Amino acid sequence: MYRNTSKHGLSVIECVVALSVLAAMLSVVLSIQVVQSARIGLSKQKLAAEQTLSNLAQRIVAADDAELSEEMIAGWARQLEQQQGLPQPVIQVDTEVVSQPAVGRRIVLTWKAKSPYFPEYSLVAWRFKQVPGEVAEEQP
Repeated sequence: MYRNTSKHGLSVIECVVALSVLAAMLSVVLSIQVVQSARIGLSKQKLAAEQTLSNLAQRIVAADDAELSEEMIAGWARQLEQQQGLPQPVIQVDTEVVSQPAVGRRIVLTWKAKSPYFPEYSLVAWRFKQVPGEVAEEQP
């Protein structure tokens, strides 16, 4: 049915409906942006955790056995936390003496985040003591 009107343009009801649809779309877009921003933040934190634990494990493996103690490793962890600008203490260090399969130490590095949405990461480094009687096989 054709309606003859003298005024051209949008009515007040059409404008209100258009504005309400626009507001609903804007709220959906903003909520998606907030979720994406949180996801990116968690990804950056995960990357920082992996890099920091890896750097600390490499430092442990490369260190001299005489200077390697739990206090020294904890000091290195605090130093890395300060370099990364992390709230302390985030990195936890646990050492355990093992005798099987060989005498040495098992060093567990754990990243404990403050966020309940961020999982805990662990990295294990092993240091075995070289027995004086062991000699590397000679190559023919």
